[in-house]
Amino acid sequence: MEHRNSPRRPVTLYTMLNYPSLGLVRGCIRDIGMSGMFVDIGRIQLPVNATLEISLMFGPSSMKAPMQVEAIVVRCAEKGVGLMFDELDSEMRYALSHIVFGASNVNDGNDCADILH
Repeated sequence: MEHRNSPRRPVTLYTMLNYPSLGLVRGCIRDIGMSGMFVDIGRIQLPVNATLEISLMFGPSSMKAPMQVEAIVVRCAEKGVGLMFDELDSEMRYALSHIVFGASNVNDGNDCADILH
């Protein structure tokens, strides 16, 4: 059963998750929406309801600093986690709206396979 309140857009974007008991976890965002995202983290397991911090890089890496946002694990799957954003500031909402509703292809130029294995 689908519980989302906003559409998701397929993407391929590198990200870092900061989960205190594990430290930094590399991931690949597979879809993203205004309320959350699904992140492929390989074989790493995170518990449902865990709170973590996500580092997001939107745009060319030489031009943008990572944006930080807190999220909660709402779903665990074989290769990743469904995350719900906690609180978004206006800058993050603006950046997300361009990714979710923008017309351009959204990826960082790779399939993330090299970072997940």
